[in-house]
Amino acid sequence: MQNKSNLIFIVILFFIPVFVMAGGDNRPTGSRSAALGNASVGLSDLWSAFNNQAGLAHIESITAGVYYENRFTLKELGYKAAAVAYPLKTGTIGLSFNHFGYSAYNESKIGLAYAQGFGKYLSFGLQLDYNMARLAENYGNRNFITFEAGVMANITKELSLGVHVYNPISAKFSEYNDERAPVIFRVGAAYSISEKITLVAETEKNIDTEASVNAGLEYKIMPTIHLRGGVSTGVSAFSFGAGFWLGDFTIDISTSYHNVLGYTPQAALSYKF
Repeated sequence: MQNKSNLIFIVILFFIPVFVMAGGDNRPTGSRSAALGNASVGLSDLWSAFNNQAGLAHIESITAGVYYENRFTLKELGYKAAAVAYPLKTGTIGLSFNHFGYSAYNESKIGLAYAQGFGKYLSFGLQLDYNMARLAENYGNRNFITFEAGVMANITKELSLGVHVYNPISAKFSEYNDERAPVIFRVGAAYSISEKITLVAETEKNIDTEASVNAGLEYKIMPTIHLRGGVSTGVSAFSFGAGFWLGDFTIDISTSYHNVLGYTPQAALSYKF
């Protein structure tokens, strides 16, 4: 058992930059966006607390939720997240937390966000992040503070555009080799072709890697059941899933597939008070 743990630790150290995301990254969160190829910058829901804080401005009721992702079906690569959004008279406050990894290597982030709408057409969100990372043995802990911000514009009733930037200050992640958390830009849109079909697409650029394109389609079979599918040129090639509304509860399930590393199942549960 110990040998297996050590082997996984070595795999994580070598392949995190390629397959899992390096330290200090901003991980996409939520089964809805996961099913849509991780295209989320133009969407407004609870998981905007991770994907584009401007989307929180459109939440009208106190909402809380939890999310779990089992990357490549390895429990050591498990990703957990939780968020709550609290609407005020002049905006929305969001609190979020996520945790990735296991005892030998793990990362966590706590985020405090504020989002506000300016009329019917424009909203803005800003979030302060406290990031933590821990490596086993004698590597110690790495902590840093940064921020992220987003803008969302409702061009028409059918079309919304979103822009998001994570860590624009290029915060230092480690003194060793002047390692810094990545700066990540995302631009995208969500377009409702009809009352039943919504298309989403975005491009994401990490300043240290090539740009990727994410896109997906959501089909409303009925008001309480939505089917989703997507594609990404990033980590996951294909994805699919569904959303179910059970009164004030929303259940989202999804799976993404990498042609080398296999499947990554995701699930999210949220409640509107």
